Amino acid sequence: MTKTWRRPLNALTGMRFFAAVAVLLYHYGAGFAERKHLPWPLTHLLHNGFLGVSLFFVLSGFIITYAHFTDTMTPAALGRYYWARIARIYPVYVLALVLALPTLTAPLKPLDVVSVLTMTQAWTVPASSYGFTWVMQAWTLSVEIVFYILFPFAWPVIRRFSLGGTIALAVVCAVLIIAFGGPAVTPMVTTVPLLGNGTQILIPVFRMPEFFFGVAICQLFMGGPQLPPGRLADVLELGLALGMITVLVIADNVQVKAIFAILTGLFILVTAHGAGVVSRVLSTRLLLLLGGASYALYILQEPLRALCAALVVAPYDAMVSPIVTITGAIVVFKFVEQPARRRLLLFVSPVSSKA
Repeated sequence: MTKTWRRPLNALTGMRFFAAVAVLLYHYGAGFAERKHLPWPLTHLLHNGFLGVSLFFVLSGFIITYAHFTDTMTPAALGRYYWARIARIYPVYVLALVLALPTLTAPLKPLDVVSVLTMTQAWTVPASSYGFTWVMQAWTLSVEIVFYILFPFAWPVIRRFSLGGTIALAVVCAVLIIAFGGPAVTPMVTTVPLLGNGTQILIPVFRMPEFFFGVAICQLFMGGPQLPPGRLADVLELGLALGMITVLVIADNVQVKAIFAILTGLFILVTAHGAGVVSRVLSTRLLLLLGGASYALYILQEPLRALCAALVVAPYDAMVSPIVTITGAIVVFKFVEQPARRRLLLFVSPVSSKA
């Protein structure tokens, strides 16, 4: 594995916060907006907040590719890569599971414990609810693990693609994302476009095009020209951001919602250059902190919300829990996630701290 320094893509770190917040608002605000009959654009926006998961998946493909762009996956390097993935996600994952224990509504079966601890709970067909076992949001990490496993074997092939081949990969992924409404395929989804009810294709297969769309976008970024600061960068960033928000506000059909994932990839491609006004905002110190805490914010939201509901009298719990969740995520990021990751990475070469 060759260690190659590349500049940090700060705008993409800040972007992660908005992905986590979109999901947070989906869980905290969509039902409230509907009950209070708030204006339909706001209600639609909140109901489509689950599309923040697509942003995470596409961004994950981009960032992992960027971090390992020149790496050679020898057996030893492969071990370091997988250990770095564990160090990245497992400590906060276990914390979320522990925090959820006091408020579980049903006892865990031994199979539940094994599948959740091995992060395989969402390796099921869409109609199954099993991916929501223990901590609901953890189903996405179960899917992400599949991407992590496959990347070292897929990347040596993809990296050899020509410009035309990379564009073709991106187009194929985009077509699959829209055709099957990939971003809407989650546990408890009974109908998938083009396949109807009761498909036996596993959830990670449906979400894989989002990850590899991010991989292809990174390949295009690394092989393309640098976008210079100026009006063009501002227009591209603002235009794509507006397009993403527009989809969140108006999209009703799952295949139309899937367009959000495509716009996300293009938005990442443009903002990674750090040349426009949006990327400068995303790179501010506050958003870098919040973006760093985005993983904790995402995975801890359900346990912390349940604990607030158990400890704070309604309806004040609904006001307190978002504050507790965001504050708790920052504390966990600074004092649990980062220190635990550093300690775990001491067991392997420092090069594995990438991504």
